[in-house]
This record gives sequence, C-alpha cells and structure tokens, in this order.
Amino acid sequence: MRFTKISVLALLAAMMFFASTASAAIVIGGADGWSFSTDGMVNLFATYQSADDTPAGVNTGYAIDQDGFRIKNGFLPNILAFNIKAPTMKGLDMGARVGFYPGSAHENGKNARFDSQIDLREVFFTIDGDFGQFMIGKGLSLFMGQNLLTEQTLMGAGRLGTALNAGLGVTLGRIGYGYLYPNFNAQIRYTTPDMGGFKAAVALYDPSVINGGGGGQNADGTLVTTVSASETKLPRVEGELSYAGTYGNGNTLKLYTNGMWQEADFTTALADGTDDVTAWGVSGGFVTGMGGFELSGSIFTGEALGTATMLDTDSLDAAGEERETWGYIAQLTYTMANEGKTKFGVSYGANEMDETDADKTDRLDNDAAFLESQSMLTFMVTQDITSNLKLVGEISFLEHEWQNGKDWNAEMFSVGTFFLW
Repeated sequence: MRFTKISVLALLAAMMFFASTASAAIVIGGADGWSFSTDGMVNLFATYQSADDTPAGVNTGYAIDQDGFRIKNGFLPNILAFNIKAPTMKGLDMGARVGFYPGSAHENGKNARFDSQIDLREVFFTIDGDFGQFMIGKGLSLFMGQNLLTEQTLMGAGRLGTALNAGLGVTLGRIGYGYLYPNFNAQIRYTTPDMGGFKAAVALYDPSVINGGGGGQNADGTLVTTVSASETKLPRVEGELSYAGTYGNGNTLKLYTNGMWQEADFTTALADGTDDVTAWGVSGGFVTGMGGFELSGSIFTGEALGTATMLDTDSLDAAGEERETWGYIAQLTYTMANEGKTKFGVSYGANEMDETDADKTDRLDNDAAFLESQSMLTFMVTQDITSNLKLVGEISFLEHEWQNGKDWNAEMFSVGTFFLW
C-alpha cells in the first residue's frame, strides 16, 4: 500500500489533545504522495459516588439514589484512529479518518463481558481546496460541539448516571449540566476557508426521531406516557460561525455560535390535532487565554432539545408539546509555569427546563413533578508525568431541583490516568 502522513483533523485534535500532552500522530508509512498514520489514547478512572435518597413526589428518572464504586473509562472511551491522505491532485487534498472508540469497562457483573463493544464514532473523508473543505461521513455534530470540546470534564470523568452507569463503559462528563450531548452523526458538511480568523460551516445531517415523555415512573408505579415523532422527511440542518485570533500581549481569543433546526412528524396525529414537531436551538461561547489563565463560557437555548441527550429521550412532554430548555457553563483554569505540567480548573454549569401544561398535570394529579434544573460544580487537577502520561483528579457536586421544589444532591470523586500518542 502507498501511504504518507496526515495531520490529526482539528476536531479530534481539540477533542483528544487539547491538554498539554498533545502529540503528533504516529506515521506508519508512506510512498508516492500517500500517507498512513495513527493516533489515540487509553484511559481508566476509579470513581465513587455518594447520593441522597430520591425525594417523594418527583419523576424518578432524574435522580440516582445509590452510593457506589466503579472502575471504568472517563468521559472519553479509549481511542484508536487511523488517518489516510492521498497525494494532491488537481488542487484537491483528500483524506479519510476511521476512529475506533472501545471501552475498558462493561456492565458491573462478574461475567458481563459482551457489552464492552467498539464504538465506531468517526468514519469520514474530507476534500480540501481553495474553496474550503467538504467533510462527508460520520463525525461530531456542529450544534453544541464546541460547548463539549471546550469543557474540562472532556479529559475527566464528570458524573455517573442511573445505577452507577451499570450498562455503560464510560462516565457522562457534564452532559445535561450546561450543554446537551451533540453526538456523532452522519453528515455532509461544508466549511469556508479561514477569512482573517473567521470561519463558517453548514451541514446536513441524518435526522433523528424526536421523543418525549419517559424519564421514570409516576408515584403510582405506572410509566410516564411516551410519545415519538418518528417520521423524518427532511434532514437536520446545523451551522456554525467561529473566530480565532489574538489580542493584547499575546492573549488568545476564540468565539463561536452555532444552531440547529429539524422537523419530525407523528405517524398518527395527537388528540389535539398536532401532527408534527419542530426542534431548534442556538448556542454560543468563548475561550480566552491570558498567560497561565484560561476563561471560557457557553450558553444555549431551544425547544424539543431534551435534558441531556439531544432529541432522543424527553424532548417532548407526555402530550407531545416541545419542552423549552436552556443552559450555561462558566469555567476557569490555571496552568502552572512548570512547562505546563500542572493544571487546575473549576467549572460550574446547569440546564434549566420550563414546565409545560402536561408536566403541571403530572405534578398535580400524579404527584410526579418534572425536572426544573440540574447543576454541577467541578474541581479538577491534572499532572503530566511525561508528554504521553497524564494523571487526573476530580471532585464534582451535583444538585437537581424539580418543579415542586424538591431537590437531590450527590458527590462524585474520581482519579484517573491517560496514555496518549
């Protein structure tokens, strides 16, 4: 085979190597203008969670009243990625990336070994030229992608989920506590050339069903009504405008705003005649570096987005109405003057949900209030032992509040390590 080196695309470079342990991809071989390289990492975290009991009179799907210990991947699973680049032809640079994301942990049963599957998150190719770039395949979505990539628990653990993430090999980072998970989706994306630090991108995505209800049980033990707008006749559209530059005495600045729109139809019109729903969202944020300090923040708002995993779970209420959601993150980090080996960070984020008419009915008639807000405060320290070995310590404090005023708290402690190449 004929191969040459390809640089790690900016998306995964930010995702995997935005800590000071950044390393170049390993070139395996190349000839005649082709190249082949690999990059990746392996990580593992020890985690412990201490939680309050779930209060009475609330939707039980939004509290994890369990104390316990797990050993599992952090927010990122392990990564093994392969990059291929073709020789430049007719002014076009073409490359491809295939990224495998296997987990180290599995369901917490002694012989539960078959749920630790390979997660094929990245399978795409790019075409670059004077016109900009086309990306075709599966990759991280634009809407709230930067919110995720600039948040410190990306290289940490963040939170656990229901039953201590019994069926998952990873922790959940800050998903649902300041942003919604954008996920990796099939897409056709166009990005403009750099224009004095500005770039714009727009993409068409494989549309998602828009689901609602769910999330737990009513006080009488019955399941919360679920609804689903499953007919998708148009693609989801996402876009982003970003700027990267410097100011003052070498200070750095990054600004971004992104958005999303999608429609979906019910297979059968609801009782009130509603036959479709619309999901939309807008988001924005900044990252600025001043010496050893880095300050960042982001905010989003929209309808039919859900509380944590976008569109898929509780974007609609039990009557099929779009729920309104908004959230924000504020973060400050400091990197010590020891060649960047030690870094401290603190971040706070929350998601807020408005109560719909159907949610109010559940609260008053079924004694099952829907979630109003969920927030998380995280303290983090990282230490680079070598350029390839990183240690991470993290403490997070979680709080949930429901529409009836009840609340729930949990504490999360984690220690982990990364090997990166």
